[in-house]
Amino acid sequence: MGADMLSRCFKTEESRARYWVRQAVELCSDIEDEALAEYVEPVLAADKLLDRDRRIIVIGGDKCGKSSLLAGLAEHPLIATLPLEEDYVCWRFRSKDGDATCSRFIPVESLEGLELVDTRSFADDGVAATVRKLVKEADVVLAVIDGRAAEVSPVWPLLAELKEEKRSACLLAITFTDTLAAEAALELKEKLRDVCRERVGVPLPLYFVSPTSGKDGLETFANRVQSAMTEQGGVRAAIRHLVELGKELTRKQGSVLGGRDRVARTDSGFLAGIEQEIDYFLERQRDSLHSCTDSYSEAAMRALPSTVAKLKSTLGWMLSPVTLLRLELLGAGTENYYYHMLTSEVLTQQEASDGNFVLSCMSHWRSVRPRMKKTLECEIGEFPADELMHDLSELRVRMGRELYKPFAAMKLRCSFSKVFNEHVSWMSTCCALVCLSLFIAGVLGVFDFTFFAYIALCVAGMIWGMGSLAHVLATRRMCRDIVLLSLDLQEELKSSVSSAVADLLVSRVAAYRRLYTAPRDKVARHESSLKPLQQKHKDINMQLNAAAPRM
Repeated sequence: MGADMLSRCFKTEESRARYWVRQAVELCSDIEDEALAEYVEPVLAADKLLDRDRRIIVIGGDKCGKSSLLAGLAEHPLIATLPLEEDYVCWRFRSKDGDATCSRFIPVESLEGLELVDTRSFADDGVAATVRKLVKEADVVLAVIDGRAAEVSPVWPLLAELKEEKRSACLLAITFTDTLAAEAALELKEKLRDVCRERVGVPLPLYFVSPTSGKDGLETFANRVQSAMTEQGGVRAAIRHLVELGKELTRKQGSVLGGRDRVARTDSGFLAGIEQEIDYFLERQRDSLHSCTDSYSEAAMRALPSTVAKLKSTLGWMLSPVTLLRLELLGAGTENYYYHMLTSEVLTQQEASDGNFVLSCMSHWRSVRPRMKKTLECEIGEFPADELMHDLSELRVRMGRELYKPFAAMKLRCSFSKVFNEHVSWMSTCCALVCLSLFIAGVLGVFDFTFFAYIALCVAGMIWGMGSLAHVLATRRMCRDIVLLSLDLQEELKSSVSSAVADLLVSRVAAYRRLYTAPRDKVARHESSLKPLQQKHKDINMQLNAAAPRM
């Protein structure tokens, strides 16, 4: 059985156009430019539209020859013999989307990519409502009109709607005209043209067809149907639209690549200029080194009185076993408290300084961003404040570790412990004598030696009072020794603070400089990949110019 009356046209042109358009879309990912995104979306949407089968739909009244006409065009009698149980049936060679609802399949390979829709009588309002959406999405609408009752055909209102929307190609197939004489046929044709003008508004192509006349009788009409599929919203127009969108995309790609080529050929020294600005930024940071060092050294001096006050509060004013127990831990405790007070104030000041530094970096970044976009065609995005703040937080932690180095180098903990341990022996003796006197007083009281018990209590009180007085004097001495030991630490701390601040100032500028690593790498990649991208773009553009179907 033949199969050359109808076929999906422009298959080769469609495959070629879609291939090169997709190559253009893939090229966007290699170019890496955000401006191309808005051009890619319509290309992908137009490409997706070509996936659908091209639809030819027949509509008409009851028993006007719709199924027979469709069977003749497809050259497959099954279409005419199978009764319609649904409102419509879609005849396909295969289902592209896997949806077999209301679909039937015929083994005609030339019909692959086509969807032939047979419908029940359009005089049924339910059928008309169901099929109306299919009609409006069709490439070709074949309005089959019984020549014996042409004026009362139910398809005229829908044809008027279709011509207003100008979506589908509409052909009028006039059936049951076999018995008409030549003059009567001419009169019917003129009459239908008048009806078209009156009800549709424009004349529509009309053909006298005999659905059962076989291939020879339908070939002329089939050629007209095949030609109608390329008009208006047909496949050729869809391919041309896809190619035009692809060419628009390649023009934008050419603009982006041209900008990069100008940057590559013109040694503007832009990035070197940015590096010089950051170097100048670093010099301004170094100018503030002395003021920062003096401020932090003063913080170290303020930490010492706080440490001494805390020590006095810990030792208290009276001798007690608790004080004695604390002496063994006060060496490490005093050092830790001193270090905590120092770093707490220094790092608080540094955090505030880092906040001002981030604001300065943000201002500089905002001035660089438009220049980078204009000069290098490179979008660096919003200022990554969180990334920089994270780096500065790590630098402050490192600075805190640097501030502990003088404490460790001078073995301050051991020196403090030695000061406190010198008073452990006599305090232990005093506490032991007080406890012994109280014990003796208790024993004497049990045996009713009240007088001697009171004497023992007085002795315990005298020892405790003298011990407490000695404790006050010892506390003053210990505080004085702690201050003297800490004075030696001041110079070491000042040197350490100066070194730590200098390192931090350089490191935080380096952290800001690293934020430009990605833009620098991106520009470098663009320069290295420019020639291959230009060649690929040239090939795609040339192929797209030759891909559109000719008029």
